[in-house]
Amino acid sequence: MRKRNHVIPLHLNKRELEYLEAQTELSGQPREVYLRTLIMGAQVRPKPCTHHADLLHKVSGLCNNANQLARVANTYGEADAASVEEMIRIAREVWKEVRENW
Repeated sequence: MRKRNHVIPLHLNKRELEYLEAQTELSGQPREVYLRTLIMGAQVRPKPCTHHADLLHKVSGLCNNANQLARVANTYGEADAASVEEMIRIAREVWKEVRENW
């Protein structure tokens, strides 16, 4: 049995339909899901940009390097300069990516 048994016909003019189509395209959701989300009062956000996954990968790498550096520092009481420089390089690369693409 269907969970949604109630159908509500909706008439839109051309401008309204174009706006709805544009908003659903931005959100990456089908029309029905988009409208249900709005009806329930939730905020509809745009789908992530194409470079979003690459940025998350770089941030993940930065966090992994920071954890490794912290582990070395806790074990030996200090971290070598090369590790610190590598982490700073990756942090700058991620920051540059954020500035250019966001």
